[in-house]
Amino acid sequence: MHSLLTLTTLLGTTSALSGMLSNTNLPRSSTSKKILPGPRLVSREEISSPILTKRDNTTYPPFLGPRPGDVRSPCPGLNALANHDICPRNGKGYTIPLLTDCLKRGMNMGADFSLFVGAAGIGSSPNFLSLEFDLDQLDHHDMVIEHDASLSRADASTGNNYSFNQTIWDTVLAYYDGTTETSIPVAAKAKYNRVQTESKRDPTFTYGPVQFIFSYGETAIYLSTMGDPTTGVAPIEYVRSLFEEERLPYEEGWRPTAEPTTLGSLAAMIFELNIANGEELPEGLTLTESTLKAVLRGLDPITGKVLDPVLQVVGGLLGITSSS
Repeated sequence: MHSLLTLTTLLGTTSALSGMLSNTNLPRSSTSKKILPGPRLVSREEISSPILTKRDNTTYPPFLGPRPGDVRSPCPGLNALANHDICPRNGKGYTIPLLTDCLKRGMNMGADFSLFVGAAGIGSSPNFLSLEFDLDQLDHHDMVIEHDASLSRADASTGNNYSFNQTIWDTVLAYYDGTTETSIPVAAKAKYNRVQTESKRDPTFTYGPVQFIFSYGETAIYLSTMGDPTTGVAPIEYVRSLFEEERLPYEEGWRPTAEPTTLGSLAAMIFELNIANGEELPEGLTLTESTLKAVLRGLDPITGKVLDPVLQVVGGLLGITSSS
């Protein structure tokens, strides 16, 4: 815990940074976007179904979808949790304790994942000193969730980097043609194809060490949460439900994994994915849990240089250190 003196110093620093940042190239969103209604709303028959209405050891929360005024992110997992009202359905006012609780209940994500990703989410808020964020603020370019060569979203240069894009997603599904389950080798090839495709057609394509890690992280997360944090094997129908409908596939038989998905397990899977597709590592980059934590803290994963001072301030306020 920080002392009162340390916290006072940090708050003074943040006030100064807030003024400085208005003249820098670190964009912070201040507007909410309108979102389309969810692709599948719960029906009257489903509302009366016992399996969807009773919350006990054998039943699960129904898919509700967004209402007018609710907001969503570029991340299908966070959107699905909001669509089931496991995380706040309106997509607003997410804090670290709230995120830790709903990610644990909804997908068995580890507390370390929630802390670091939540801190980065707070850093995307124009009012980061509030230590909370809204889902639609996560579409900042290269801010943890959003990055070029997404598996299901267009690049930021197109003007819409937050809506599900079926055409792009179909290029990923094509790699699974003829199979019923995911695998690390196939997922790795599908991910690398997205990088190669966008690098050729997007004149503003960005893919440095930070984006390299975020891109692999996106694949590692869906393999881990829809399948297994170690093997990465998941039924394709589960993955399609998550991406195409932003719905947790309870009806198809999915349940949260017994083993939690942590930064350590994700780092191990990122390493395996990279080995599987043979993509060359940026010089000096290593794929470890410490590297993953570094980029989530706004640091260059190779040099340790501060890339985002806001994330440094947020991390300080939350007590995140290099040893966290």
